[in-house]
Amino acid sequence: MDNSAQRSQLSRLMNSLKPKSIRSQLTLGIAAALVPSLVISFGVTRRFVSNSIYELTEHMLQAEAELISFGLVNWGRGITHTVQSLASTESFQQADIPAVQATFNQLVSESPNRQWRFWSASEQPKLLAYSGNLSAESKRKAELFQGAREYFKVALRGTSTYQVVTSRLTGKGCLNVSQPVFTNPGQQVLGSTQSVSAESMLQTITSMPIRKDLSGVIVLCIPLDSFGSDSGLNGLFDDPRLSLLHAGHSGPFLSDPNGFTSAVILVSKSGQLLYPNLPGSGGSVPTINDLRSPKTAELYDVAIKAQQRREIFDSINVNGRKYFALTADVDTAWSVVLLFSEEQATQAIRSTGQVQAIVGGLTLLLVLLFVAIRSRRISRPISEAGRALQKIGVGDFDVHLSVPSDASNDDEVTGLLRNVQVSSDRLRAYLTEVTSFAVTQKQLDTAKSIQRDFLLQALPESSEYQASAVSRPALEIGADWYDMVDAGNHVVFVVADVCDKGVPSALYMSVFRSLIRSKILDHLSDLSSSANASDVIRDAIARTNDYMAANQNSSMMFATVLIAAVHKETGVMSYLCAGHETPYILRSGEIVPLDHVSGPAIGLFGGADYSVSTFELQSGDRLVLYSDGLVDARSPADEGFGHEKLEELLRAVRPCTSSQLLDIIVSAVDDHMDGADQFDDLTIMVFEWKGS
Repeated sequence: MDNSAQRSQLSRLMNSLKPKSIRSQLTLGIAAALVPSLVISFGVTRRFVSNSIYELTEHMLQAEAELISFGLVNWGRGITHTVQSLASTESFQQADIPAVQATFNQLVSESPNRQWRFWSASEQPKLLAYSGNLSAESKRKAELFQGAREYFKVALRGTSTYQVVTSRLTGKGCLNVSQPVFTNPGQQVLGSTQSVSAESMLQTITSMPIRKDLSGVIVLCIPLDSFGSDSGLNGLFDDPRLSLLHAGHSGPFLSDPNGFTSAVILVSKSGQLLYPNLPGSGGSVPTINDLRSPKTAELYDVAIKAQQRREIFDSINVNGRKYFALTADVDTAWSVVLLFSEEQATQAIRSTGQVQAIVGGLTLLLVLLFVAIRSRRISRPISEAGRALQKIGVGDFDVHLSVPSDASNDDEVTGLLRNVQVSSDRLRAYLTEVTSFAVTQKQLDTAKSIQRDFLLQALPESSEYQASAVSRPALEIGADWYDMVDAGNHVVFVVADVCDKGVPSALYMSVFRSLIRSKILDHLSDLSSSANASDVIRDAIARTNDYMAANQNSSMMFATVLIAAVHKETGVMSYLCAGHETPYILRSGEIVPLDHVSGPAIGLFGGADYSVSTFELQSGDRLVLYSDGLVDARSPADEGFGHEKLEELLRAVRPCTSSQLLDIIVSAVDDHMDGADQFDDLTIMVFEWKGS
């Protein structure tokens, strides 16, 4: 059987499947209108209910966070009151060691997990009394290092503190509360303890002289592995008043292969994790860095915001599951993160959606059944329908048929006429909709305008230097960029090129450029010396590389970068070349290539090392930076511009301004291309240091 016979059989089969009667055609038409309407209505309803549940969950988590904070604050006050009450007793003020030891034994019988210590008040302290069993060797080691502990130094100056530390006696992380004991009862100050993790506060307190009126220092260590039971946090998951956290997870929930419904995390302003007791990385005190993994990257971001005391409510992904996350302050030193499963929160939505789908399907079937029955009485004039169909066949959908407004008395032919009118209207609406989504030149021009606004409109000006730059994309939108920041004693400038070209590369360009510029602006105050300048540009490139490699590497996009910082008075230039084209120094008719490669292109290899080189500019030196679009520019004969031709051009240049030199280079490249299409994005910057 030949191909024509097969096509003929297929055509007859398709024709046999087409609806022949007006009734079936009208039924299918009504179904085509009802199905999208039902889908849209279901979607709108689901979205409304989802938003309501989202807001309700936020309010409930906020309320539960306030209850948790209230409980923790009261628990902390109880701890503070206990320790300060001990410090106010005569046995501690007179350092009556047998009485102190008896007090510790009594306290341990009531709270076995708490560890009590009483130290002598000296820079080489002795452990005078303690709870639990302790070998002589462990005691000796503890006494050897106790004088160097930050909290003990602060206590010797008369200030009570609490910190999360690693116990020298047990080797485990614990919440540490220290309380100086004054020999004179009138010196004892009752009140809340304070965290001294801030470096500035620690330096201020330890610069004060050691108090001479102390009989000792009380130290309470609450191990992190028993913090949940001691503080009552574990009991919260059995409290029916906490409707969301009830029956949640009080253990190391991140390692649970079955996932978790809800969880609580307690984060300090120094980034320590007080609860739950997660295994620390490289130590006994876990930190938010222990959450820094691909599966918990979004939870790590939330923990960072909690550390910064930023209160948020968001939806995040943890170990492949979606959770609502809320942060709230407990006090000035701690914040709490609450997690609740989105699957649990939206369970009612899914059940409602199933009911909606069943009801909608039954409604659709009933409507179609009604239409099928009623369509027997619908008809329309054949001749008018034929003329209308001829117009539609040639693409003219502007059809206006004489159809009675009341279709109840329509015969079968009139129904056909009505169906033609409906089809014409739908086709016209569809054509209008399709046309409205077409990409126009105006949209591309708008995108180009947005990109121009995103980049620098004018370079900084100074009496110590002069700079000019140009960036010309090969397509509608480019992926090269240049940037310059005048920062105190330094001027920092960048020329970079994202791989490939066009809209995808331009999107990545905006990310690379924003990250590098933000890192430089974060360290404006550090740009006070050449050494600091090297650290600033290295940090900007390294951190941008690590972020892009970790978060955007699925697309394998990268950028080559040349970044430099010039001291405006001395001319000392620190520069870093990350896989970029070699820049040139023009000095008295000679050219000096800066061909030191600092490291690979950024965005590919996380943790890559980058070195910074220095070069001392002389007054009148001009630095030429460019992207590969310059040396790769093609002539009509497909000949590249090349480095040799660029070097010959620079050697032949006579003294001129930076803008004149830029015009000379651009003109040479345009002459070389001689009307040929631009091969790649082209970016050039000329920087001249004039001296102080």
